[in-house]
Amino acid sequence: MDESRRNFLKTIGITAIGAGTIMTGIGKAHAQAKPILVGCPVPRASAYGQNGERGLILAAEEINAAGGVKVGSVMRPLKLEIIDTRDEEPGVPTSEVLLAIEKLILQKKADVIVGGPCMSECSIAAMDLYARHKIVDIVSIGSYTPTWDQKVAKDPEKYKYSFRASGSVKWYIKEGVDLLHGIKENFGYNKMFISIDDSLMCRAASEIVKNMAVKDGWQITGFDKHPIAATDFSVALSDCKKSGAQILFIWAYAPETSILLRQWADMEVPALPIGFIGAAEDPGFWKQTKGKGAYTIVTLSETGCTPSNVTPLTKKYYNAFQKKWGVPPRSTGCVSAYESVYVLKDAVERAGKLEANALIAALEKTDLPAVRGTVRFDKNHQIIYGYNPKESVLGNWVQWQDGDRITIFPKEGATGAIKMPPWMKKS
Repeated sequence: MDESRRNFLKTIGITAIGAGTIMTGIGKAHAQAKPILVGCPVPRASAYGQNGERGLILAAEEINAAGGVKVGSVMRPLKLEIIDTRDEEPGVPTSEVLLAIEKLILQKKADVIVGGPCMSECSIAAMDLYARHKIVDIVSIGSYTPTWDQKVAKDPEKYKYSFRASGSVKWYIKEGVDLLHGIKENFGYNKMFISIDDSLMCRAASEIVKNMAVKDGWQITGFDKHPIAATDFSVALSDCKKSGAQILFIWAYAPETSILLRQWADMEVPALPIGFIGAAEDPGFWKQTKGKGAYTIVTLSETGCTPSNVTPLTKKYYNAFQKKWGVPPRSTGCVSAYESVYVLKDAVERAGKLEANALIAALEKTDLPAVRGTVRFDKNHQIIYGYNPKESVLGNWVQWQDGDRITIFPKEGATGAIKMPPWMKKS
């Protein structure tokens, strides 16, 4: 077990590599009631998995401390049965991930599944598992793929058990293009250089962004596709600098993106970095780059990962997460996993029971004010993203300014405005 993983497990008080049970904050009044067993598949070696696990635990503790979940006339506590799916570790096959989930269903007798897995391939494959066992699952960590829509649309009855409360690459791209449109209008920029990790998700996303940006009047001045775990980006950055680009659009989740951005600052590349940038999501990014990551704009995916007043619950959640874990919410999974436990509570209480069909019917009618906005699901059981917090949940684009992540988009959650590097002001 690596050191970061060991430290995280120590933090939450679990030392088992496999499954661990969390049931805290239970009042005496319902301590004897049968718990609702929530199976939680989580890739614990992954930052996104750690985000989600923390969100799940915080929500369960709050709900139990407030009396639990009302099932019919009985108040019942939540019990999280967490298992490490390892789906973001190198070489772990999908079959092994599915076996871990099946252990939650068959051995642990979970009433419902909430959480991961995170990798899209594993999450999509798990939908068949839930359909076979007729158990409801709410995906709240990862699985950013249009394949979900295609699969549900093809056989909605079979896949009715699966709901997705996590992020959407389709929506992140729309947000990114809308943000770029605003920058073009406000700053007069129209030239963009694109840099991506060489992965299926990044290649597909960059192609969509490129096509949408060109339609909006952007000129693509160059393109860099680097191997995952690359550590020298100087050639691509030189090309970007020579190309006259004013925007460096990055779609890369590898932690080595911190090196890219340090080199960007050292070379004073006059193009503002924007995108889905794995390293820049982390609250420790400023320290890692010694401040050279300043001015980077990155999506954190979820309103609530920075303090704002999008809903009455947004800042309340942010403060509770930081108090509980000693760090701010990071990004993907922190809020969606937290909200998903409340979505489950809401659906169970409206259904009055845990029976699958009743729970599905209740989830389909979800209209729950939450941290990111209002949780609702579309016909394919995907959470609805948008810009109106009374009708949808919102994303969160931030810029690193003076050591903090400042929300600059969407405007409903913005707490600051975009700033430019001093060398761009000179150019």
